Order: sequence, then structure tokens, then C-alpha cells
Amino acid sequence: MGRPELTGLVLCGGSSLRMGSDKAALPLAGRTLLERAAATFEGIAVETLLACGASPRYGELGLPLVLDRSPGAGPLSGLEAGLARARTDWVAALACDMPRAAPEAFLALEDRAIEGGFDLCLLVTDKGVEPLFAVYRRTCLEPVRAALAAGERRIIAFHPFPTAAGRPLRIGTLDERELPVALAARGVARNVNTPAELSAELASRSAS
Repeated sequence: MGRPELTGLVLCGGSSLRMGSDKAALPLAGRTLLERAAATFEGIAVETLLACGASPRYGELGLPLVLDRSPGAGPLSGLEAGLARARTDWVAALACDMPRAAPEAFLALEDRAIEGGFDLCLLVTDKGVEPLFAVYRRTCLEPVRAALAAGERRIIAFHPFPTAAGRPLRIGTLDERELPVALAARGVARNVNTPAELSAELASRSAS
């Protein structure tokens, strides 16, 4: 039996306040951060969606856009839009500011989720759990909607809410150190939120 199909979801609807400009559109070694994020899903996803916020943006990339139904609720609203639109049972979610993301890491997350019977599986790094580098089953949709209806905004706020079937969500994790050595050393979930972090990433690539 083959691996279940994935939908890629790039979360790119943020205001980029710490960066000072739209970080999704910032160039890094010839491609924008958003282009790099979307490319992560090439070859592993049947479709890649852009959760671009409350208004259409980035249509020039030719990828389907999903709009927030709860404007102002941050990435939780983007996750809801992606889960609602996805035609597959599994959605791989990635923030647009993680330029080191690798498709193999998402496949490992999906494998862990399926093996463990989880509804979602989150990557864990030395900084903690990364809900914007994770896979979500569509069983998460009703809990996400319930959290939004309750006025929640945190991306993990839906975890205590039950599924449509009335059972608790089953939540799994994958420690980054469990990935192949090359991926673990790469720091696949490292993000760039500030101009200094972007400069450091550019310097790192130049050095290597």
C-alpha cells in the first residue's frame, strides 16, 4: 500500500512586522522565500496551496490561493482555509520563512503520523515544537474551526478540541534528531524573521 497523498500548504499571510517588509517576497539566492517554500512540495504533494491571508496575494506564482475566513486570526485561520480546500486526507503545512525545509522531512512526519495513528504530527527542534512545520489530517478541521469560533488565535489552540466524531485529537511528534544526519544538521525548520536573520542565512549559504 502506497503512502497517502499529500497537499502542500504554504502559510504566507503574515504581516512581517519584524522583517519590516513582506518577507515572502524577499530574495534568497535567486528565489524568493515563498518560491523556496512552495518548491519544497514539488514531487511529494499533489497540489500546493498558498494561505495568503484575507486578500489574494502572490497570484503570479500560478498556485491556488486559499483565503482566511477569520481575518486577524493568524496562521490558525490559514490552516483552516487549507484544510477546508484540500482534496487529500493529509496536509503538510510550512511557514514561508523556513528556507531550509526539505521534502524528506515532511514525508518522515507523514510516516510517523500514519504509523502512530495520529491526526497531526509536529516537528520538534531544540527550540521546541514547530506547528508550522507539520502534517495535519483533515480530522483537524472541525477542532480548528471550533477554536476559531471560540476566539482563539494560537496555532496550537485547537489541540484540546474534539474531532467531528467527538474523540480527542491524537497528536504526535517527530524529533529533528530522528531525521537522517544530513537533514538534522541542516536545521530544516530554521526560520528568518528579521533582516539580521536573513543576512545570516545569506552568509551561511555563501560560506558553504
